[in-house]
Amino acid sequence: MLVCMLGSQPGLSVAELESVVGSQLVRPLGNDYALIDIDKEKLDHSRLGGTIKVAELIKIIPTSRWNKVSAMAFDEIFKILKEKTLETQHKLTLGISVNEFKISPKQLWLLSFAISKKFKKEGRTIRVIMGKNFQLNSAQVIHNKLTGEFGFEFLIIAHAGKAYLARTLSVQDIDSYSKRDYGKPKRDMNVGMIPPKLAQIMLNLANVDKNSIVLDPFCGTGSILMEAALEHSKVYGSDIKQLMLDYTKANLDWLAKEYSLNIDYKLTLADATTYKWKDSFDRIVTETYLGPSIKYMQNDDSIDNAVDYCNNLIKKFLINLKPQLKEDSRCCIAIPVWNSKNGFIHLPILRQLKELGYKRLEFTHVNFADLIYYRSEQIVGRELLVLTIK
Repeated sequence: MLVCMLGSQPGLSVAELESVVGSQLVRPLGNDYALIDIDKEKLDHSRLGGTIKVAELIKIIPTSRWNKVSAMAFDEIFKILKEKTLETQHKLTLGISVNEFKISPKQLWLLSFAISKKFKKEGRTIRVIMGKNFQLNSAQVIHNKLTGEFGFEFLIIAHAGKAYLARTLSVQDIDSYSKRDYGKPKRDMNVGMIPPKLAQIMLNLANVDKNSIVLDPFCGTGSILMEAALEHSKVYGSDIKQLMLDYTKANLDWLAKEYSLNIDYKLTLADATTYKWKDSFDRIVTETYLGPSIKYMQNDDSIDNAVDYCNNLIKKFLINLKPQLKEDSRCCIAIPVWNSKNGFIHLPILRQLKELGYKRLEFTHVNFADLIYYRSEQIVGRELLVLTIK
């Protein structure tokens, strides 16, 4: 049994896990974690954009009272650390992250100190790492090698009157994500550049695997195609602007060199609302035009104009795409949504999907409102549609 620490958009993280392992194997633990009933060898964390940490469940403690939880956690953690030091005197590094407990920093420090003190009595050395707000972030786990041979991070999670104790196995490679986001040769701040993590989530929602042929009809600078290529998928991109195709080519060639890949890709200058793609594809993953950049909520007319334009564009695209899809095709499409003081403003096209011949897939543990990627300071967000044909 695994415990997954979810990303900043937990609904998207859970939907991704449902798509990868099946909804019957996923059980949310509050807003920040989920239990996954799967062996650790069967989950490739490197391809999960929405999961920050993956940990192995050690014990479920039948109480969430900290004094009892900490005592039981102490015994389990000490036992694991002692087993690790039977044949070595190497210095160990320990970190403990807790979630949903109403405790003071001193209480967490006392637990960590008690473990360290007992080890010293046995002639062993252990270094304790403390995080802010009771949590160690990915950078701290990586920097202190807490998933290495002599490093340990333990998670203690309170949920529904129980506590879950787990040991972290892996964390997201933040440097690799940053490299693919900011280190690629071609970026354009004037177009919506989808983050690599979100691109991974979308690919997983579309059930992309190494045998998939992925089409991105609005490929932009190629972020989605890059992440699909890392999955060893064949990728096919098109865009209405030649400059974007040039950027995508440069980025894919850079990716191939940086990651020692042989990428099978094709790029086509095309209007996604009218073009008939000649090459076969079975997965469509794309971010459509998100409308003009909006730094603050403007007058109603400007928002209405953006909604009308984007709605008409995406409707034409879906009408054009439908007859070109295979029966088992699956699409993940990011469309714009506007965050107003009265709530999100959605595209009217959402009410017309059925009559256009599409079925919007539902998830067991999240609803459609959870499939929105946005930052609190942003007006324009991304709403994810996972579609099949009826």
